[in-house]
Amino acid sequence: MHRPRTLLATAALVLVALINPTAASATTPPATAMQERVEDIIDEYGGVQTGWNEVAWDEGAIILTIDPDDSTLAGTVSARAEVARDNCAAGKYCAYGKAGYGGNKLTYSACPATHTSFSIIGSPRSIKNNRTSGTVKAYNGSTLKTTLTAGNGNSNTTGVTKITCT
Repeated sequence: MHRPRTLLATAALVLVALINPTAASATTPPATAMQERVEDIIDEYGGVQTGWNEVAWDEGAIILTIDPDDSTLAGTVSARAEVARDNCAAGKYCAYGKAGYGGNKLTYSACPATHTSFSIIGSPRSIKNNRTSGTVKAYNGSTLKTTLTAGNGNSNTTGVTKITCT
């Protein structure tokens, strides 16, 4: 009477062990898609990984936050714009790879500065100045595209080749 239960319990334990091997038996954890993206960026541009989806340069003066959702259907521009008030840290200014403050984000803390290397995110499509003073200006070559006073952003811009701050 107990023998069928014992066999069933043993079979269940064997099945669980086969489906879910212990961490001790794994030699190397599998790389996630995000970790592969982070490593590719570090291989190409240098930097230091500072979070599961972040790479930093110049002791944190520039931080890339990789958007885990590459989908252009991740939300409407207006929905992303609502969230943008909170996703560019206070005292920083940010450039985004997609309109509506979406996509990969570069966060800058050094000012005055001029930044012209955006190849990691492509040409910035939206910019946020989340500092309490000063301006951020976006240019296409020498042509001024937009000036952002403290606390303001531009959720839809194109052709930006340079960002400066004062």
